Amino acid sequence: MKATRVKSWLPLFAKLFAGGALLLAVVCLVIFEERRRAQLSALENDEISIVAAQVAVINESLHRIRADLYILSRQSELAHIKDSTRLAELAREYADFERAVGVYENIRLLAADGTRLIDIHNEDGEIHYHVTPVHTRRGDHEDLRVLGAMAPGGLLMSRPGRDESSPRPLLRFGISTAARHANGNTYLLVFFRADVLFDRLAQLAERSPSTFILADRDGHWVSRPDASFTWGFDRHEGESSPLTRDYPKAWAEISATEGGTLRTPNGIFVYRTAHPAITGFWGAEPGQAPSPEINEWKVISFISPTAIARLENRILETLVPFFLAALLSLGLASWAFSASWAARQHRQNRLLHRATIDPLTDAFNRAAFDERLEAALARYEELGEGCALIFVDLDDFKAINDTHGHDAGDACLRETVARIRACIRDADLIGRLGGDEFAVILSPCRNRAAAAAVAEKILHRLTLPPGPFPGAAGPIRASLGVALCPEDGTSAEMLLRFADQAMYGAKRDRRERRPS
Repeated sequence: MKATRVKSWLPLFAKLFAGGALLLAVVCLVIFEERRRAQLSALENDEISIVAAQVAVINESLHRIRADLYILSRQSELAHIKDSTRLAELAREYADFERAVGVYENIRLLAADGTRLIDIHNEDGEIHYHVTPVHTRRGDHEDLRVLGAMAPGGLLMSRPGRDESSPRPLLRFGISTAARHANGNTYLLVFFRADVLFDRLAQLAERSPSTFILADRDGHWVSRPDASFTWGFDRHEGESSPLTRDYPKAWAEISATEGGTLRTPNGIFVYRTAHPAITGFWGAEPGQAPSPEINEWKVISFISPTAIARLENRILETLVPFFLAALLSLGLASWAFSASWAARQHRQNRLLHRATIDPLTDAFNRAAFDERLEAALARYEELGEGCALIFVDLDDFKAINDTHGHDAGDACLRETVARIRACIRDADLIGRLGGDEFAVILSPCRNRAAAAAVAEKILHRLTLPPGPFPGAAGPIRASLGVALCPEDGTSAEMLLRFADQAMYGAKRDRRERRPS
């Protein structure tokens, strides 16, 4: 019984649990995707704000540099630079200015022919200056050429070349002064420590999972995203950039638009263009006229696939415990429902069994048998499928009860049903119509000969000795009658009457053949 109960609830449990688990997995996937989209959108919005703040910092820094250049280029001592004493005083003022500001590595005052009149150098906080005229390095001459071609008061912004000895990334700014030297006009050059600007920009993004990139118009790194890249300011001539090399399609769109968000299989780019020319700076490349586009920068926040994977893992870390707890609850609920359903089905089946099955012989009772006979006749009406009815009546059953007792009679009835059941198919039915009266429905049944063969088989098996009931000394004797649908009738009443008559005819023949 216990094994039967287990088998009864287990299939339902498996279906409920599997279906519920699948639905739960789909729900979790939907929740995961919604959270992923929401958090990516929030991350992108944060990066847009960070990039906008970085652009503002760049413009603010350049504005301060421009103000410094105007201050330095309009010092009153510049009117007396031909006087070596006044030139030394100017150098000290430039040195004090550099000491106070701390963001310039060099401040140089140059004559038009390249003579370096003043050279202020900041070595990690130690300020050194020279006022002895010396010939400038080759790198300054290109700036002097461009500055000389620019209108008075024009601002130049450029990068120092590889010949500069500073280990830091530098930006070089130049402006013509109002003073004149014996060799012509004078120009002021300042070397701004770009790492100071980069540190400020990086601080804005230090809590962001993205990588901060500042790239020039050629796509070279200006800030260092990791140790594998060199500073963009220090690149060799003709050196390819990581952006153009690793992300050519993304860079093509970034360089062609002012700003936006670009999602690619390689990551997400949030970018915006910074224009130093807005604050009055112009750039120049060798052999080219000054142009504001030379100094166009792209401020980029790059959300790598690794950063996206970390975001997804954080979402999974919150969803997995929920999924496991829900799965456990689903399993318990499925088990409870399945066990309850199985118990209810078991009770219903037991009640149905009591209502339809004869408790002594385990055959159908009279009411249930009549229903199944009507169903067999309905199949004939609908499908033309014939059936047969075999009526079985035990002979001398009263003598068994009187001689051996009711226990022997009950055993005889049970053995009768068992022997009849052994002679019919699983689809055929046996019912107990009365005390010692039984009937068999053969459905389908092709013809009378087939029904008669089954009846003979039943009669033969019933007569096999010995009887298993207490005190039985011989076989079970019975009389059988057969009725066929539709030959003998198409209603239950007609078939039962015909089979009953045939049975009584067989019983009469047996009595007549019995010796007197």
